[in-house]
Amino acid sequence: MVSWRSKNRIGLPVLGLVLSLCVPTVAARSFDFLYIDANEGSASGGHAAIRFDKEVFHFQHIESGLLRLYRDDFAAFRFAYGYQENRTIHGHRIEVSEDFFRTLRGAFNRRLLIQNQQLGALQAMQDDLIVTTGLQTPESRPTIELKALGYFQDRYQPTLSGNIANADTRDTSPLLKQLRERIEAAHGEDFLPNKRQQIRERLQTLMPALPAKLANPIAADHFDPGALGFARHYRNQLLNLAALDVLQAAIAPRSDTLLRSRLPEFKLNAAQIATLAGFRDKLFTDLVRLPHSERPDWGYPLLVGMARLHALDASITSGYLVVLDRGRKTDADKSSANIDADALPAALQYTQRIFAAAHSRLTEPGPLDERAYAEIEQSVTALLQVIGLSDHESSKLSALTSTPSLAASAELIALPLAPDALDGYISAVEERLDTYREQLESIYGYDLIGRNCVTEIFRLINDTVSRQIASVSQDSNRLAEASRRLLGGYIDGQGLNMIPFVAFDRVGSEYRLHSSYRLTPYRETQLHKLYIDAPEWTVDIQESNVLSSTVYDWNGSDAAFLFFTQDAVWPRPLQGSINLAVAAGQAIYGLLSWPWDAGHQLQKSLKGIAVSVPELLFFNIRKGSFPNLIPDAIQEVE
Repeated sequence: MVSWRSKNRIGLPVLGLVLSLCVPTVAARSFDFLYIDANEGSASGGHAAIRFDKEVFHFQHIESGLLRLYRDDFAAFRFAYGYQENRTIHGHRIEVSEDFFRTLRGAFNRRLLIQNQQLGALQAMQDDLIVTTGLQTPESRPTIELKALGYFQDRYQPTLSGNIANADTRDTSPLLKQLRERIEAAHGEDFLPNKRQQIRERLQTLMPALPAKLANPIAADHFDPGALGFARHYRNQLLNLAALDVLQAAIAPRSDTLLRSRLPEFKLNAAQIATLAGFRDKLFTDLVRLPHSERPDWGYPLLVGMARLHALDASITSGYLVVLDRGRKTDADKSSANIDADALPAALQYTQRIFAAAHSRLTEPGPLDERAYAEIEQSVTALLQVIGLSDHESSKLSALTSTPSLAASAELIALPLAPDALDGYISAVEERLDTYREQLESIYGYDLIGRNCVTEIFRLINDTVSRQIASVSQDSNRLAEASRRLLGGYIDGQGLNMIPFVAFDRVGSEYRLHSSYRLTPYRETQLHKLYIDAPEWTVDIQESNVLSSTVYDWNGSDAAFLFFTQDAVWPRPLQGSINLAVAAGQAIYGLLSWPWDAGHQLQKSLKGIAVSVPELLFFNIRKGSFPNLIPDAIQEVE
């Protein structure tokens, strides 16, 4: 089957040539309005997004009650929605001028950056509360997490002398002794002790400053950058102190944080070893300069660099790749995935392909850089995770961190602060935090009718049109006129336009449409493959239900059901009634299992009932999902 994208690789250059000949004075561009079909799970009423080339922007309701803007790569977006969630993606391609294309894409990027900055400020206030509340009770030995320290210790207890408590002298690292000697040779023998004393004094003199009141309410269209909060300053200094103590004690990384294997794929030849040796030498030189850096959190790259030195040295000595573990170590991490035993061969093939691409960087001309080495770290971690998965029915695959950031808990150092001053600061931060949350809710608060994934897209489009005409008034006539000129039509996002599929129809009838397309979901593409080797009616019967289906395997993400009702319209009420009965049966089981599963099965049954009732009225929502798919399987489909 020829995919939509492969057809457009051929058609778009020809189309661009025709347009350039027909309209030589106007550089035409296009963006896509996407409608994603409903399915059980998130966005069960459908979803909407806007696409600029390979970037997709879409709004999602997050747990804090806010509507957050996300930017994803289109391939990843299609994989998540079209394949794992098995949703059909419909697209309208809207033709605009080059200037408006750039302006509109810039508006979405600007909104993303502003919102991320504001949510970062909210997190900083929450961190301030955590740290200052801990400092209220130093006798309870409160802790905070310090990233990358986990490569060396489980728990850090800072001391006045700098001697790390519970440090195992048997694991003293010659590499870190050599690094320490190089730093002393470069900066003086007293540099490291003096540096540690300065950090300790700076930490002890940190004073929480009462947060200034906001001069103006925050808004979605302008930045409000602020200085680093107290917690960030405190965390940076404590991290710098921990890094110096690790260096001073010359502690080797914990053995379980370095990934080793004698797999043939990890065998290094002489040229690859030389490349790694060159990267190690450059890293060593950078680490000598790092404690002299002006960046406030230099302790983090120092810890990562010291851990990587050991991985590189082990690789060069053994002749096999050794890297830092980049797996996320949080059991509650939602980005972890379960891989079924049947999917393990495909998962292995995919991770081997990713590893081969990263490993090839060792044979490229020129020196190895940090980005290429990070790709090697991630690919080795992923490959060894898949290889290590058991043959049980389902195994957990941990998410990978974007940077080496294995954390360890660190005890807080008490500050000489009067209890009244600390109490006053905490009260002020709590008040500021409440105010900030209220303001965020006022501009980003999710509302099913008034502010959802569709209304925000149209709101941002129309705000961009308003800026194009430099209109500060709310003249709807001027706005509509400008929108018709720039987009071919005007949509206000109110009324029924807030429903994703209605909005998609309106875009098709109002905006200057270049073309439309439909991207088939995973299950449908698999059925088309089956049609090649068997009569359609036999495939349809076999794949109409979960019991005989060869494409779909029931997973814990979906509520229990029997029939796929999207394949036929007229039998839908009958099939839906059976699905409803199955959901009711799951509800009975959920009541019985409530004492030991905290109502999990009951909650899923209610979801199953909710998506089965529309089937009685010839409407389909549930389509089944495939959360355990991996990209390699999709490449075979396309």
